[in-house]
Amino acid sequence: MDMKVSAIVPVFNAIETLERAVDSLLIQPEISEVILIDDGSRDGSLELCQKLAQKNSIICVFQHPNGENKGAPASRNLGLKKSNYPWIQFMDADDELLAGKIGSQLQKASPDVPFIVGKFDSEGKEIAIFKDVWAGLLATRLGNTSSNLWNSHWVQKVGGWDESLLNVQEYHLMFELLKINEDVKFSDPVLVHKFPQKNSITNSKNNLLKKRDTYFQFRNKVREFLKENGKYTFIRKHYYTVCTGKMLKYHRPDFKVPLNKFYFLVYNRLKLS
Repeated sequence: MDMKVSAIVPVFNAIETLERAVDSLLIQPEISEVILIDDGSRDGSLELCQKLAQKNSIICVFQHPNGENKGAPASRNLGLKKSNYPWIQFMDADDELLAGKIGSQLQKASPDVPFIVGKFDSEGKEIAIFKDVWAGLLATRLGNTSSNLWNSHWVQKVGGWDESLLNVQEYHLMFELLKINEDVKFSDPVLVHKFPQKNSITNSKNNLLKKRDTYFQFRNKVREFLKENGKYTFIRKHYYTVCTGKMLKYHRPDFKVPLNKFYFLVYNRLKLS
């Protein structure tokens, strides 16, 4: 099997972190091309992309028509169209890979594997992952955009990234993949550093209520799929209920949110005892 990897990096006003991210890609010998997609930057990031491409022949730079800002999912989809290799390292421009990240994950790779879940830390704290893929999906503990390694064939099979989403984008993609192929693999080392940025899409207060609504809608979609397919096991019910109940403490959306209130109440009392 061809084990070459394409790295795809959406770039939006990332001049302070981009070079670190790209350097961390270049130390991965399995990466054969680094595709930088400028997403309408206004801080000099485009010029930095072009400078990096001049220094290294495996780096190429693309933009949306007329230099538009179309968002990270659209930028990843554009990169996917430009890519040439079967495995994809989607990379956020403020993250960093450690040496051996790609190599350790490719040991788990095969054509039938849709993606490989990798561990990461955020501000020095390791983020847990769950080996039950559906529980991990419900709890958003199944890696993230940069820590996972993605099979291009399967990502394209489900239509790529949903460009309408504000957040939870990689979890929607994993949901679509898992609906048709649950043969996910896991790599153990923590080989990705995440550096949360205050003005990132995830952390920004812009559209905050809509982004919170997205979590409820996403988890309910997964719940409904599992119920319809006889896969809504106790552990998956548990994580749906706990994660949803915790969010309802600080945000109540305008739509109805299914919740086993009695189970959540008992869980809270046992946790506090």
